[in-house]
This record gives sequence, structure tokens and C-alpha cells, in this order.
Amino acid sequence: MPYAGSLERLSMWHRQLWAESLGKDGKGLTPVAALGPVDQHSQLQLWLDGPADKSFTVMTIAEPEPGPTIPPELVTDPSLAYLSGQSLGAIVQIQARATIETLVAAGHPVRMIRLPRLDEKAVGGLLMHFMLETVIAAHLLGVDPFGQPAVETSKRLTRDYLAGVAS
Repeated sequence: MPYAGSLERLSMWHRQLWAESLGKDGKGLTPVAALGPVDQHSQLQLWLDGPADKSFTVMTIAEPEPGPTIPPELVTDPSLAYLSGQSLGAIVQIQARATIETLVAAGHPVRMIRLPRLDEKAVGGLLMHFMLETVIAAHLLGVDPFGQPAVETSKRLTRDYLAGVAS
């Protein structure tokens, strides 16, 4: 679950990699891709009070873009005074911290990946990390991470339907 919109596609890619590489022979772990503040509210309820069968990876950027700042004159409700003068980047970073602390306090396994900055080197390193991690997980599960034998029937039928060979 990245707390940076620019990492959403990477999260989706990781979901695909993990599912198609490990979901074999009745084995595998179900990946769920989520995006920081967008999904934390809707999913956090399930994660905290639902089945305790999940682990979490939260990704942040050490130096995120600050984004716009909430002007003090827009905060007229005293109960929202804590938002006055805060940048959206700072709010998102604090949300990540609060989510991690809440998950840990509830006893869930959580790992935090904090990229020093969002650049080609950091993202490339993260891609390599996830690929190697997937190969190691496949070895531990005793499955071949290469190939997708279970989806071959669907692919064949799609080709046949499009070619007008099957009905």
C-alpha cells in the first residue's frame, strides 16, 4: 500500500507478479493492492476487525512533494484546527505513520518500505527487490514461479472464440 499516488501502478504490477507467480498447485497468497489514504478508510476496517490472515507492506517516500497547503482562513471549524497550515504531503505522511502504528498495535505483520526519493534508481531497486522476493517465496512454497498453466484454457478459448472456431 503506497502512500504516494505515483506508486499506484507499481502496486498493481506487484499484485500481478505475486498472484501469477505464486498461485499454483493449490498454493499461493492473495495480494491486495491498495493506495494509501484512498483505500485506508474502506479497507482498514476489514484489516483490523476481520480475519487476521494478512500481512502488510506500506511504502512511503522520505521526501514527498509537499503539495498544496491548507490556508488557515479556510479552517473555520475549531475541531479541524490541526489541519491549518498543513501541506497535503505532510498529511499523507502522517496518515501512513498512523496506519502502520494502528496495524502493528493490532498485532498484524507490517513492513515499511521508505524510498529516499522517487527516482529511477529507487523504483528500479524496488522492482528488483519484488522480483527476487517473489522467486524466493515460490521456492519456499514449492511452486514454479514461471508460467501460468491455469490460465491457458481461458487464453485458448478466447483465441478460438475470436477466430470463430468455438461457440
